[in-house]
Amino acid sequence: MKKILTAVFISLLFSQIHFAQIEDRFAVLGEDNVKKYVKPFVTTLGSAMNSGGFYTAGVPQLFGFSISLKGMMILIPEDQTKFTPVLPDRPAEPTATIYGDKGNAYGGPGGFIITPPGINKTSIPVGYPQIGLSLLGTEVILRYLPKINIAEGNDIDMFGIGVKHSISQYIPSFPIDLSAQILYSTLTVTNLIDISNLAFNAHASKTFGVFTPYFGLQYESSSMDLEYTINGDPSSGDPSLQADRDVKVTIDGDNSFRAVLGASLKLAVIVLNADVSFSSQTVISSGLTFEL
Repeated sequence: MKKILTAVFISLLFSQIHFAQIEDRFAVLGEDNVKKYVKPFVTTLGSAMNSGGFYTAGVPQLFGFSISLKGMMILIPEDQTKFTPVLPDRPAEPTATIYGDKGNAYGGPGGFIITPPGINKTSIPVGYPQIGLSLLGTEVILRYLPKINIAEGNDIDMFGIGVKHSISQYIPSFPIDLSAQILYSTLTVTNLIDISNLAFNAHASKTFGVFTPYFGLQYESSSMDLEYTINGDPSSGDPSLQADRDVKVTIDGDNSFRAVLGASLKLAVIVLNADVSFSSQTVISSGLTFEL
């Protein structure tokens, strides 16, 4: 089972992102420009880890248990595929972010400055497993994968926890279910990135037989610590890139607020759901849940 989950997770999350190549691209960027280059990726991971927290606002009043596989497609807007770099003593045309296409070269009296290409993608798939346990109107969800080797020197591990509490249980005969939830998650790639995400939401749903439409509003944030080594080039037109040095920066994602609209279908112990989230990056999310 662990091998199956590992294969699914890696194929979904990293099928289009190869860390060995990405790490090489960081190596030609200074602190200011690497923040702009990587920021859309931080937003993507934050959007993914802050998604899939609910498919109904109902919470069992006695006991409930669920196992889910969450999958989503994150759409990258055009304005997040390019950025204008900060260069010493010269103007700059836009160049690729991590999701863009071609990099650029900028000439000047002190020499050339090179910015790297991106991976040329406008959508990124992500997926992970989730377990839920409910008791007396409160649900705890857990997302976890043990440390997995994805490349030489790079291990990945993930942890996430969420707590959801029914609000409508305190309002007798209220016609819809209301709940509030908090989500926290981390994702680490050894010697490269460490990202943490936090989200608060309120959501509502109404069940009609086996069909449940739901809606939510969520405030969220994401932040990533990035460590890499600049490969110094004495001929670079940027003095900060002329010598080898280690760099550590903190990059905040462009996450703040999202609206979620979706529906779920319950067939015996199986629940299928799909929703769309509207934020800095649009997230199309789905889930397959075995629920008791």
